[in-house]
Amino acid sequence: MHSTIIMYKSTAVKLFTFIFIVVTLYGCDIKKEKFTTRGWDDGDGIDFPKRNSMVDDLVATHQLKGLTYKQALGLLKYPQRNGSKEKSMEYEIVRKMDGIDTIYAKSLVLYLNPDSVVSSYKIIEKDNKEKLKLKFEKQNAERKK
Repeated sequence: MHSTIIMYKSTAVKLFTFIFIVVTLYGCDIKKEKFTTRGWDDGDGIDFPKRNSMVDDLVATHQLKGLTYKQALGLLKYPQRNGSKEKSMEYEIVRKMDGIDTIYAKSLVLYLNPDSVVSSYKIIEKDNKEKLKLKFEKQNAERKK
């Protein structure tokens, strides 16, 4: 009888652990979507809600390197920024703000050669949480003086 209770408890603990792991992994994963030009361009010019879930499919299924400027525009529409020093096109994927401060940003940058052909691309992420935390702590300390 005693060993049966221990066996049930052991099974219950294993089941609970398995369910916990599955729920945790499912909850942390970004919903992945198939890339479409329409979905990529969907947004209000400031927020593009589908880009983060599409970017992995975009780079996996489309040959970005070698696209002409015109082909890149046809595929991704107009970028949020163009680089002047280094010929590039930047597509904002995610931007999280706190007032006027950027907390986190993620962008796709296409680099163009002198013939306006994509020579390379990079996904750039900038996380300013710690930097902003220090800034706000310094401001609060100065106010208390």
